[in-house]
Amino acid sequence: MMIRNSAILIILFSFTFSTGFVGGERNYAEKKMVRIPGGNFTPFFRLPNSQPIHLKPFLMDETAVTNQEFLEFVKANPQWRRSRVNLLFADSNYLKYWESDLSVGEKNKVLYNSPVVYVSWFAARAYAKWRGKRLPSVAEWEMAGEARPLNTKYKKLTDLILAWYQKPNPKVLPPVKSTYRNAYGLYDMHGLVWEWTFDFNSFIKSGDSRANTQDELQLFCASSSLYVKDKDDYASFLRYSYRGSLKGNFCIGNLGFRCAKDLK
Repeated sequence: MMIRNSAILIILFSFTFSTGFVGGERNYAEKKMVRIPGGNFTPFFRLPNSQPIHLKPFLMDETAVTNQEFLEFVKANPQWRRSRVNLLFADSNYLKYWESDLSVGEKNKVLYNSPVVYVSWFAARAYAKWRGKRLPSVAEWEMAGEARPLNTKYKKLTDLILAWYQKPNPKVLPPVKSTYRNAYGLYDMHGLVWEWTFDFNSFIKSGDSRANTQDELQLFCASSSLYVKDKDDYASFLRYSYRGSLKGNFCIGNLGFRCAKDLK
């Protein structure tokens, strides 16, 4: 009998470890990441003497981080629970739609596999570090997001993005993998939520991710159109201006994130 019971315990332990099913809730396994080949990236806004940024190959999460995945993080890191978070690092909207510190809520069951939103840049960065990852740079995110869209009626990526921008925010945020997959194998780079980047409020030129005040002024004035990669790319104008309006502790209902990782 002892042998039989031991065998049952071993089977149960193996099931829990392999599926991540603990205490009635699924503790998701390591998230799938996609290899982005890297290469020379030309920023959307550039000065006349700007050079392309060379990006090394890197890994990026297949989808945005979900509510279920972020719930694991706050359980393991009490300082990032809603009632404890420092307002310097997340404003009063932080995870405001969750039922409590440690529950997305029964009424929000449909959101467990949807992107987590109302999370600050500081919280996103802390999550990435906890997972042994990091937030992608603007250049990395833009390069990964430029890949052609698959399984969609839109042949041009800009058409897909502008169609999304014209829609009001849905009352219930759809799950990840609900919009389209791009040629790299990434889901929902556009069309589901905006996403934090590491250097979201810095202007990038010549491989330097630090902010350049003069560059930023030109980006948002009429002369900026003289130095953009594509003057007709209104989607990028909106995206860069949106990033420039953010602060690190902002928590917004259509802003989530995904992680990146260096290749060894």
